Amino acid sequence: MPDISETDMINRARQLLKRLGKATLSTIDRNTGYPYGSLVLMARCADDMPLLLLSDLADHTQNVLADSRVSLTLDGTGSPDTGHKAMTGERLTMMGKIEKMDKDNMISAFLSTHPEAELYAGFTDFNCYRVIPERFHLVAGFGRIMWLDADQVMAADGGKG
Repeated sequence: MPDISETDMINRARQLLKRLGKATLSTIDRNTGYPYGSLVLMARCADDMPLLLLSDLADHTQNVLADSRVSLTLDGTGSPDTGHKAMTGERLTMMGKIEKMDKDNMISAFLSTHPEAELYAGFTDFNCYRVIPERFHLVAGFGRIMWLDADQVMAADGGKG
C-alpha cells in the first residue's frame, strides 16, 4: 500500500467536510454522562466551520446546553454495506465545541445546502449552531489513519475540495 502524505490526508479531510451534508452528532448525555449520538444535517458557515440547525426540544440540544463538547462523525463510505467494504471507506471524526449562532444571520447558509429544511427552519425552537473543531481523526482507508489539528484542516486550500 503506498504511503500517503500528511498534506494528502489534510486535503482528504477537507474534501469530506465539503462533500458530506449529514453527520452523527455525539454529545454527552446531561443525565447519565454517556455518549449520545444523533443524525444531523450539516452545512458550512462562511468560515467553513460546520453549521447545524437544531431544535431546542431535541435531547442533543439539551445536552450541548449543559456541556458544549461534541464530536461530529462524517461517513464517506457511500455504501449501506455493513461488511468489509464499509470499514475500508473514508470517514472523519471532528472533536470540538459547539456554540449557538444568530439564526437570522446564518439560516440562509444552512438552507442553501439543505433547502428541504425550510419546512421547519422557521419554527421558533430551531436555532443555528456552529461547531468549532479542535482535532480531527481521519480514516482514509485501511491503514491510512491520522490525527490532524483543526488549524491544519481548516486552513487547507479550499480549492482542492
